[in-house]
Amino acid sequence: MELREWAQRILSADTLEEKLLSPECLTDNVPGALLLFKQPTRPTGMGFSSRKKEDKLPPLHEHKSQDNRAICLHRFCGHELLAVEIMAQALLAFPDAPKTFRKGLANTLKEEQEHVRLYCARLKEMGVEFGSMPLYEHFWRQVHHLTTPIKYVSVMSLTFEMANLDFAPSYGKNFERFGDHESASLMAQILRDEIGHVSFGMQWLKKFKSKELSEWEAWREALPDHLILKRAKGHQFQINNRKKARVPEEWIKKLNSV
Repeated sequence: MELREWAQRILSADTLEEKLLSPECLTDNVPGALLLFKQPTRPTGMGFSSRKKEDKLPPLHEHKSQDNRAICLHRFCGHELLAVEIMAQALLAFPDAPKTFRKGLANTLKEEQEHVRLYCARLKEMGVEFGSMPLYEHFWRQVHHLTTPIKYVSVMSLTFEMANLDFAPSYGKNFERFGDHESASLMAQILRDEIGHVSFGMQWLKKFKSKELSEWEAWREALPDHLILKRAKGHQFQINNRKKARVPEEWIKKLNSV
């Protein structure tokens, strides 16, 4: 299947099964012209809800309750589904990007699909169906800012996914603390994959950026004005995870001080 057809099917899908379609053989012989979706089609019951101030995740000290842990996992699953859709959009938005970039993006998309499957399976074990709680537009609101590949990697790989280098181990440690080994193990796998995704973004930032700019400068320049630098980190800053993702020392120090 062509990457273009695959991406269109994901964004047009009205079933979760079709959203998670992951062909073994994908080709990129006919990337076609730029194509943008205003919003992805969603399965029944999985449309975007309006987020209210009180719709915050349960704080860490309330994770002893399985219901509260399930709320967290359901929200994370929603984020992963958004990532699948945004990456499909990127394949359609950047038909002229280097083939190796598009191939790497497709591989990342497949891993995000697997994350959705894993979260859904864990939620089912907890007696919760994915889609039974509100899902939010969240990351999709950034799509119209992702007009070039360097802006894409700067926002998705090096901001939102980089923040998960902090959030995933933080939640995983807390789930473990309350005896939920299965959810903790899931967060550990998410972390391993996110390290690879951040590394992918850093690799391509270096290739796309102007030679006179440092990686930090290029990232800041590519971010939309409304996106603050703190969005690239969580409350417990994980230096070693960034080192594993090959984030430069200068970047780590500057982000840690923000």
